Amino acid sequence: MKRKLSTQLSAGFACIVLIAISLISLTANILIKQQFEKYVAEQQKSFSEKMADGLSTQYNQAAGEWNKDYIHGFGMYALQDGYIIRLYDADGTVVWDAENHDMTLCHQVMQEISLRMQESRPELEGDFVTRRYDLKQQGGTVGYLEVSYYSPYYFNENDFRFLDSLNRILFAVGILSLAGAVIAGVLLARRLSAPIARTTEITREISEGNYAIRFESDVRIQELSELSEAVNHMAEGLEAQETIRRRLTSDVAHELRTPVANVASNLEAIIEGVWEPTPERLQSCYDELGRISGIISDLEKLRQVEDENMTLKKEPVDLLELSQAVQTAFEPELEKKRLTCCVQGDPAVVLGDQKRLHQVIYNLVSNAVKYSTEGGSIQIHVCDGTETAVLTVEDHGIGIPKEELGLIFERFYRTDRSRSRRTGGAGIGLSIVRAIVQAHGGRITAESREGEGSRFTVTLKKY
Repeated sequence: MKRKLSTQLSAGFACIVLIAISLISLTANILIKQQFEKYVAEQQKSFSEKMADGLSTQYNQAAGEWNKDYIHGFGMYALQDGYIIRLYDADGTVVWDAENHDMTLCHQVMQEISLRMQESRPELEGDFVTRRYDLKQQGGTVGYLEVSYYSPYYFNENDFRFLDSLNRILFAVGILSLAGAVIAGVLLARRLSAPIARTTEITREISEGNYAIRFESDVRIQELSELSEAVNHMAEGLEAQETIRRRLTSDVAHELRTPVANVASNLEAIIEGVWEPTPERLQSCYDELGRISGIISDLEKLRQVEDENMTLKKEPVDLLELSQAVQTAFEPELEKKRLTCCVQGDPAVVLGDQKRLHQVIYNLVSNAVKYSTEGGSIQIHVCDGTETAVLTVEDHGIGIPKEELGLIFERFYRTDRSRSRRTGGAGIGLSIVRAIVQAHGGRITAESREGEGSRFTVTLKKY
């Protein structure tokens, strides 16, 4: 059975707090009882010693007599507190004995204390013990005091009431803490679950095709904030991909429609006898079919380089030497547009597929030539680093608008939206470049300012 996150968080938080409070209460109860028992035992011993000190002053050495009235009152008071005393003079003669005075009351007190302790502390196994103290005056012994009480300790009614009150207080604190924990857990769970639920709702709408939706809540929890940002980035990416997909359909249709229409109209005119099948007209049809074949070939190349199982025949490749070879291949086109192309830098050997890397440089230089104005310049620079080699191709052509810079590596994307035949191409050259670079474990970046030119930087690992 599935439960809401808020319910699970609240229950879990309350359970943790309940366990913590129970452990704290149990530990506190045990420790307090132990300390209280120790305190009571010490108090009983201390009280017995104080009784001996107090009764020693009740002997009148001058008269040789004891103050029996005081001793009687003191003995009866002590009996009510569970102490049974017996006083002897220096010769061992009984001066006052609680049992002789009221044996029934003594037995009753002893029985009540024993029963009470056996019921409340059966593990104690206590019993009445007798302690003997010397009564001294001016350095001499004037008598002896025997004190009988329940050992190792016993609780009176006040002591039991104190322990009961303590247990009730701990229980009340536990209940209040548990209630507070449940409330705090519910509030915390709502704070955590609300943005998660909102994120779930947004991702559901994204899955249904609503790519324009965004998470706009101000979340102050770092992980949830990162989650919301990731969802927004995903939505932005999917929205961009959807735009590109729609444009791809339009672009492919545009690229194929024109040559197909030209071929169809020419053939129709020849079939109906309007035109003669001259070599020029047949050559025109052949050229249009070549354009279609070129688009299909470019798509096939892109499929090959984007294939996860693309095989790279790696070998040591000098990027500087490869760049010079590409420059030589473009000399006719450079002369046609009166462009200058300069290759600079140091030899930089990387481990890669020479044919694929040649295609990377070729496509970058091809774009630079296409979008450079007549009389401009192109620079190819190779930098040899410790672990990486960097290839830069820079032109001073028409540049790329800032809002389109992040889309140039998408297939069929071209900055010249009129798609003029003067620049040519199907707009997948940079997609092929990116796929090859990534297959080599490298990265490619682009910088551009509209009207000033563009710079493409390829970074490849040397080993």
